[in-house]
Amino acid sequence: MEKNLSWKVILILVLVIVAALELYPPSKTLKPGLDLAGGTSLIYEIDTEGLTNEEKRDLAERTITVLRRRIDPANVQNLVWRAQGNTRIEIQMPLASAETHQKREAYDAALESLQAENINLATILRSLDKAPEERAEDFERYARGSEERLQILNNLAEAYDIRKAAQDERDRLAQQLAPIGEKIEAAGLDIDEVKTQIAQSLQSDEQQQTKVLLELAENNRSTLNLLTEYAKIYKEWAAVVDELTKPETGRNIQYQKALTSLEDINLSIAQLQDVLELKPGSRERTERINQLKDRFPDRAEKIDHLVAVFAEYREHRGRLDDPQDLRRMLKGAGVLEFRILPQQGGESLSDDEINLYIEKLKTKGPKQASDNQYVWCEIENKEETKIRGIIESFGDKKYVLASNKPSETMLHTSAERSWKLKKAYPDSDRMGRRAIGFTFDETGGNLFFQLTKNNIGKPLCILLDGVAISAPNIESAITRTGIITGDFTAIDV
Repeated sequence: MEKNLSWKVILILVLVIVAALELYPPSKTLKPGLDLAGGTSLIYEIDTEGLTNEEKRDLAERTITVLRRRIDPANVQNLVWRAQGNTRIEIQMPLASAETHQKREAYDAALESLQAENINLATILRSLDKAPEERAEDFERYARGSEERLQILNNLAEAYDIRKAAQDERDRLAQQLAPIGEKIEAAGLDIDEVKTQIAQSLQSDEQQQTKVLLELAENNRSTLNLLTEYAKIYKEWAAVVDELTKPETGRNIQYQKALTSLEDINLSIAQLQDVLELKPGSRERTERINQLKDRFPDRAEKIDHLVAVFAEYREHRGRLDDPQDLRRMLKGAGVLEFRILPQQGGESLSDDEINLYIEKLKTKGPKQASDNQYVWCEIENKEETKIRGIIESFGDKKYVLASNKPSETMLHTSAERSWKLKKAYPDSDRMGRRAIGFTFDETGGNLFFQLTKNNIGKPLCILLDGVAISAPNIESAITRTGIITGDFTAIDV
């Protein structure tokens, strides 16, 4: 009897010790609730436009279930959710501890200190217009002793000067063409037609060019002289314009490439934050931090300081340390957007361009590796994803490359194309599998029709709060109503 009792006492003691170790120190592992920490109360009204009375019933309770699953799935933030009738929600949030606020402020200050070391790109661009001696002095100051950064700045200046010279020559020739064009119009000819005929004739030999001018002049000697002079200058002007606008090697594209390289002048705060969020102590995180210190040796001490204060803050922080954090998450909760996915071997991107995006993701992180053409989007289920596209990893997350072009997206970023999701509801696909049905307002229906009509046969990535959840192929144009397919559970639907 005593032996059995002793065994039970030992087991209880072991469990108590393990629990105590898990909770130690309590200031870091336990978050005080509203009764101890005080807090903030937020009240939201649900937009019920277009819903029937039946659909409004228990709407607040159902919305709370969805929001709680997306904002606090583990129920560790001590949030209090209350339905106020069918259409209002109250959320009470405890304040973070004074220690957490202090460590967050230290982290924010370290970030701001690093950001203050960056050079405003507008300042660099203003230096381009200065005299060569002044510009060289500015560049030496911006480079901060780095030969690599100085070379980037000098390459930009060279591309700028060559492009500016071509632009000035283009404008000079255009000024010469203008008065001759007026005289041609005074002679009774349509100057736009003349330009078209001359431009087309430039693809032919000189004999054909002369024939075109003779036909335009209709045997009028003075008109022919005007046309000949105009064609000569126009030919020079067209050559300069071609030099500027060639797709791969033109002066404009060379200048744009030089501008893009300015990213390496400044330390990207977004990239640094992505690196800090990698697994602590991991080889990848250590290597990336060292790479940043090697690129910016003058800021190595500040980077080390940031890493240290972030480590302290990381132990205390929650996803919600401030009411503004909660507001931001609620604003982005349940936002549905659509992007077309480029494919390996497709027409949108060459293999070299795809490899460049992948390399940028691996070295700079998803934010810095995205641009106005394509963006990297996190994939929701990285282990079992069935999304078909260009997929790569950064840290322990997987990302898919998605279009950022207006003709291949349907986002909530433009006030001119403001649209609404009117309704979402449980549905099923043609195979009887769970799906989510949706209905747009009129603007949304028109936009979705154009998006799907112009991209038939391509994968349409469906994003919820910026995270890719599925990417079915577009089989036909869709208007106001459709379904989202995927491996949904009953709870998801």
